[in-house]
Amino acid sequence: MKLVMVHGRAQGGRDADALRKEWLDALTYGLARANATLPPGTEVAFPYYGNLLDKMVAQLDAPLTSIATPKGTNPDLQPELRGEILAGVAAGLGLTEADFDREFTGTREKGPANWEWVQAILRAIDCVPGVNAQLIDAITRDVYVYLTFPGVRGRIDAEIEASLGHEPCVLLAHSLGTIVAYNVLYRRDAAPACPALITVGSPLGVYAIQRYIENPLRSPACVGYWFNAYDDRDVVALRPLDKGTFDVAPPIENKSDVTNFTDNRHGIAGYLSDPIVARKIAAALSA
Repeated sequence: MKLVMVHGRAQGGRDADALRKEWLDALTYGLARANATLPPGTEVAFPYYGNLLDKMVAQLDAPLTSIATPKGTNPDLQPELRGEILAGVAAGLGLTEADFDREFTGTREKGPANWEWVQAILRAIDCVPGVNAQLIDAITRDVYVYLTFPGVRGRIDAEIEASLGHEPCVLLAHSLGTIVAYNVLYRRDAAPACPALITVGSPLGVYAIQRYIENPLRSPACVGYWFNAYDDRDVVALRPLDKGTFDVAPPIENKSDVTNFTDNRHGIAGYLSDPIVARKIAAALSA
């Protein structure tokens, strides 16, 4: 069976083959820890969209862009979604509106449509020990662009759809890639099947994001089993995908105790090196 691996953001300028090897090396280490191996003949697909995403985000930073925007303006003039995502992350970190107030120096009405208020949220996040607000800002920027600009979303989705092909496959996705994977699988018929969807470091539990992905929320018809793993110190994936945040049937199995050893607790190597995550991937490919 084929394993399709969908990467996240910040991969622009990377060599696709080298990046694919990084994923497989980490997975091989996790499998060794689990005393497991991939089934013989496993085909691995690694659709690479890193350069495409970076290019399109850069185009959207320009005053004029060839990509249609929701209201025809620069995305930073429409910060509502970014502000809502950041507020959701901040809430997961235990911050409140009082924390934002202490950082707010603007004069306009508070709220996610006011970029000064959004900046106050970022400053409050930056005060949390061990949290990189600049990283969170960059992540929400790319998620925002993917979710709200149809030209970006359509081209990236097409890259993943082409890799899935017309035979059953297991899909493994990380970070922004979990949003892309959900949207692509959501639109597929029940066949060909995806026996397992494995998501790691996923921000799908953020309520603001859920309003912009395919709706109503449900497990894609082609997915037989959904396993989600996260490190509860990973600020991109602070919430499980459970009844409280992502209520679908059948329910998603969550693993919350990954010890992600990467600097930001979000890196793919820290997830694929986990023996339980690796064993779930191998088992899905063997089913």
